[in-house]
Amino acid sequence: MIRQILLKNDILVRLVAARAYSQPSAGKPAGAAAAAAPKAVSGDVPGLSSKCVHSKSGPIGPGASHDGEYKVPEYYCYDKNSYFEAEIEMNKFRLPQPSAK
Repeated sequence: MIRQILLKNDILVRLVAARAYSQPSAGKPAGAAAAAAPKAVSGDVPGLSSKCVHSKSGPIGPGASHDGEYKVPEYYCYDKNSYFEAEIEMNKFRLPQPSAK
């Protein structure tokens, strides 16, 4: 069972890496991104798209509402790929790793 979990995790990590790096660049060669000067950090992060958070209009989950028994109904608005979609969307807002020069 542990082997199956590790295998699924490995597949998901490869999927995220492939999606993040297969997106077309803005006319730069692959090595130019590392050599470029760091860009200014913007505090304007728009949030996650509907790929990550699925808003539902009907009943969400058992006892889930802001005034009900379970106070966090947003938990039921995610699926198994939401975390990885969020990683891809938020990748452009991350600071680059400092170089060890």
